[in-house]
Amino acid sequence: MKASMYKIIAVTLTTIVVYLFASCEYKPDCETGDCMTVNFKGSVVVKPSGTGLNGIPVDVNFSYSKKGTTSPIYTGKIASGKTDKNGEFNLIGTIDTISVDNYSLTVTIPVQEGYINPKGIHYASVSEHFNSISDGVVQNINFEFYKKTLLTINLNRTQSDDFRAFFVYYSYAKGVFNVLARAIYDPKDSRSETLLNETAADVYTIIRWEKRLRDDTWQLSIDSLICRTNTNNVFNINF
Repeated sequence: MKASMYKIIAVTLTTIVVYLFASCEYKPDCETGDCMTVNFKGSVVVKPSGTGLNGIPVDVNFSYSKKGTTSPIYTGKIASGKTDKNGEFNLIGTIDTISVDNYSLTVTIPVQEGYINPKGIHYASVSEHFNSISDGVVQNINFEFYKKTLLTINLNRTQSDDFRAFFVYYSYAKGVFNVLARAIYDPKDSRSETLLNETAADVYTIIRWEKRLRDDTWQLSIDSLICRTNTNNVFNINF
């Protein structure tokens, strides 16, 4: 009796899971002739070499709300595939932009182990969003990754001055993303310490440190270094 019950529960759970995954697929109503086929093309490359990443999963989702209503946004997958040996993808999806309002397209790829991306540093995936398919914007979608490496920042409290706050930031990928590495608000509690950070390899990592004095003036310093993989990358800051 119990064995039969477990089988029923297992079948039911399987059915629910299958239904949930099936319901994620977007099924446009093409009977009115409003549907259009959209070509999604792009690449996934490693900077600065430009080498393509092979076999990266790519998903395209279509979000929309029904025209003339205040119904919530619905989302469904319209295309999926993988990059080829050159890191390029070429996908076809069908959408209905006539009978819906506020539509958007989202192309998503997972962040790969051993690589880093400014937009996906806190997430497991990276996405590009489009609210239009005009001007061929969905035929030139480029995802850029960097090889991941480690950077050690040594903070050495060598001065006896007073300050309100001290901040250390670092950035990479042409400075488009800043990471707060450390914030110190009490100079009396400031001790030498080591910060271990993830950064991009083979490009300049820019390091900036700022000290806000008691008179609310700022002392700013900036420097940079190129970090390599399998190397002990170290930067020292005396403050």
